[in-house]
Amino acid sequence: MERNKRKIGILMSVYMGVVMSIFMTITGVCVGMLPNVIKGLVPPQAMLLSLISGFFVSFCISVMIGFMVPMHKVTQTVTRNMDEGLGKRCIETLISDVIYTPAISVVMVAFAYMSNQRQGNEGPSFLIMLIPSLIACFIVGYILIFIFQPILMRMLMRKYGPGAGSRDGSMNKDRQNKKNK
Repeated sequence: MERNKRKIGILMSVYMGVVMSIFMTITGVCVGMLPNVIKGLVPPQAMLLSLISGFFVSFCISVMIGFMVPMHKVTQTVTRNMDEGLGKRCIETLISDVIYTPAISVVMVAFAYMSNQRQGNEGPSFLIMLIPSLIACFIVGYILIFIFQPILMRMLMRKYGPGAGSRDGSMNKDRQNKKNK
C-alpha cells in the first residue's frame, strides 16, 4: 500500500510536469516572445528554439518541484478544516499554482532572456519579458491544475489505489499476466 502511494506520487509529479511544461512553455514563449518576433526585435528561429528548449527546462523544474514539495501534504495541511467541494478544490489549485508557476516562469523567462543576449539579439528587458508571461502563466497554470490534477489522480488511483486489485487485495489475473510479460 505504501509503495503504491509513493508510485502514485511519483507518477503524478511526472504527468503534471509534462502537462504543465507543454502548456506553460507555449504560453510563456508566446506571451513573452511573440510580440517581439512580430516587431522584428527577436528572430522567429529564436522563438522556436525557446519552445523546444523551454519544454525540457520547464519539465525538469516541474519534476524537481514535484519531488521536493509534498503537494498532497501541503494542500491537506492548508485545507484540513475545509469541507469537500469546489471551494476546497479552488484553494488546493491555487496552492499548487503559487508553488509551481513563479519558479517555472522566472526560470523560463531567464532562459529565453539569456539565450537572446548570448545570440546578440537586442530584445526587451528581463522584466518586460517576465511580467506579462508570469501573469498569463498564473492564469493558464491555474486552469491546467484545476482541470488535469483530478483527472490524473483518478486515473492513477484506479490503477494503483486501494481497490485496484480484486476483493482480497491481489491483482486480477489479466493484470498479473500483463505484469509477468
